[in-house]
Amino acid sequence: MANQQIPIGYWAFTVKDGEPYVQGQIPYLKQVLEWARKYKLNAVLDLHGVPGSQNGFDNSGKLGEIGWQRAQENIDRSIQALIGLANIAAQYSDVVDAVEAVNEPAIWGLSKQGIIDYYKRAYSTVRDIAPGVTIVIHDAFLSPAEWNDLNVQGWSNVILDTHTYHVFVKDRLTLSRDDHLKATCQDAANVRNFNTHLWTVTGEWSLATTDCARWLNGFGKGARWDGSLPWEMNGPVYPGATCAGQTSIGAWDSSTRGFYRQFAEAQMDAYEAGSGWFFWNFKTEEADDWNYIKLAQNGLIPNPPTDRHYSRYSLDNAHWNIKLDSPWCHE
Repeated sequence: MANQQIPIGYWAFTVKDGEPYVQGQIPYLKQVLEWARKYKLNAVLDLHGVPGSQNGFDNSGKLGEIGWQRAQENIDRSIQALIGLANIAAQYSDVVDAVEAVNEPAIWGLSKQGIIDYYKRAYSTVRDIAPGVTIVIHDAFLSPAEWNDLNVQGWSNVILDTHTYHVFVKDRLTLSRDDHLKATCQDAANVRNFNTHLWTVTGEWSLATTDCARWLNGFGKGARWDGSLPWEMNGPVYPGATCAGQTSIGAWDSSTRGFYRQFAEAQMDAYEAGSGWFFWNFKTEEADDWNYIKLAQNGLIPNPPTDRHYSRYSLDNAHWNIKLDSPWCHE
């Protein structure tokens, strides 16, 4: 089943004096769902930003401090936004498969127990309004294994969301092309293991192997790749590393294009060892390594997704598995 993930901030439902947000998003959200209905797509409604910020990232609606758990009012207003999403999910029950309680709560600035308590409240809130919808909880940047013992009595139809990128930490950003592929093989083993305890979906991934996309690290900020963003290497990932041409398909040579096709298939294989995936993003203004539709049009992502050159379909559990004789995986 083809699904689209639709991020939306709390401010679509509740805004206080002094908050720098505008409203009016709901008619557009409903229009998207109408289009999804027309083209037989399904959707996940993702509460992407909550009051006070759950991670300090600009994608939460507020860059800087992580203040979400500092006030009960923030939690209450998050639930108010979830009520709004749940009502839309109920209205479009043939389209909306799932509601995500909150995107990327950052464990380094939050209490794990506080996150769990919120998830419990979110579950009850959404389930009461839209009984058939799946509830999605993010792993909070903890290992999914940290959630193996999450066994809330009465819970059903719950998915764990994990996000896998190769550009935000040194251990991944500095990998060679072959090592990016090998790391993805290990991701497959991990996802397969996690999925035995709790349905696990890789809710965000891309083909990016650099962080050169404009404003990826925040508005006005540079990149680790070329050293224009201060980070632990105190300079570029290697001498002379440049962002020029890194995010444009037109600048990629045949070797680079071949690698990206392999990288796409390897990641699809890996994440289908779990319960599925969402590519981030469907379409972008720039940064082709984040643009699913352009990558597919140029043959760098399988189109249809089952048209894979480097992997094979296995009927075992109806999952794709990485080929045992692939050049980068040895299981």
